[in-house]
Amino acid sequence: MSKRILIIAGDPSGDTYGASLISNLRQVSPGIEIYALGGEKMQAEKINFLYNLVDLTVIGFFEVLKNLVDFWKVFNQVKSFLKKEKPDIIVLIDAPGFNLRVANVAKKMNIPVVYYVSPQVWAWGKNRIKKISRLVRKMLVFFSFEERMYKREKIDVSFVGHPMLEIINPNKTKSKTCNLLGLEEENPIIGIMPGSRKQEIDYLLPAMLKISKKIISEMPEVQFVLPLSGNIEENYLRQFKIPDNKFLVVRDKDYNIRNIMDFALVASGTATLENACLNVPMIIMYKVSGVTYFLAKRLINVPYIGLVNIIAEEKIVPEFIQKEIDSEEIIKVALTWLKSPQVLLEIKDKLQIVKEKLGKPGASRKAAEEIQKLLI
Repeated sequence: MSKRILIIAGDPSGDTYGASLISNLRQVSPGIEIYALGGEKMQAEKINFLYNLVDLTVIGFFEVLKNLVDFWKVFNQVKSFLKKEKPDIIVLIDAPGFNLRVANVAKKMNIPVVYYVSPQVWAWGKNRIKKISRLVRKMLVFFSFEERMYKREKIDVSFVGHPMLEIINPNKTKSKTCNLLGLEEENPIIGIMPGSRKQEIDYLLPAMLKISKKIISEMPEVQFVLPLSGNIEENYLRQFKIPDNKFLVVRDKDYNIRNIMDFALVASGTATLENACLNVPMIIMYKVSGVTYFLAKRLINVPYIGLVNIIAEEKIVPEFIQKEIDSEEIIKVALTWLKSPQVLLEIKDKLQIVKEKLGKPGASRKAAEEIQKLLI
């Protein structure tokens, strides 16, 4: 009888990593039967797709409460599935608010749990680590500092590296990409990256557009590209009245467009690491509801909010949080960068070090092999 596995991813980046993992699981364990909750990329792998959990994703305590009924319905569906099908292994990808509850149910049913993409326990403190040690059979982590942290807690863990290194592989020259998009190669290109969730876009895009317009008033030759996440419809942006003559809204499935950016205004999150892998300097921006931020400040203990700064263990790129996203300082930084290429080169050198800390390509294959060992 073929082995059965349930994979759950709760956000767009987790969906990307889940799709790559599924592809590699099929190679190392032919005949495996895969069920999943995730997004469009995992669904495209033609598995037994149960639910699009990515569409429910929100950020923040208060925001989750508004979707609580929907999350609870999906959670109950997962519980019913586990009771009926009892898969051989569950693989959880990030999304700890939902996934650790699933892990708790699986533990009671004696179903082994593998966690791929660790929850940010280094930000939330030791309580979540204790829960993981009780519920999770194996941790598969992206960062070497996470491996050290889990080993200190006597948790079975393997550092597999970051799958982003195998996913990000631009294959066009800057000249070719600019020609395809109608951009002037010799003029600066700035990325506008307000996030992969509508909630993030609502908070950040108006501020990013305001900053961009002020940059244009100083340097009319500057061009802007907005790579839109695959789960966001282009029609959604109409409400923001983006000027067509200077802002190009694009889909960037192969990372070639992000690869030509001189720098980017970017929402805090996975996109910051994508930019690091592409050697794109960035200004990180972050905003959530006042209630969420009030609670987060009291619960989260990290010196920086951007993953690139956390991994570097220093602020190599600037961060602007909450009301600071409307600061004139962002415009000053952006104009300084545009007029001082040497500053951008220094940031690129430090981003290269961040990329090196992500390990070597092949994370999805390593993760699949670790999971396959547990299926034997």
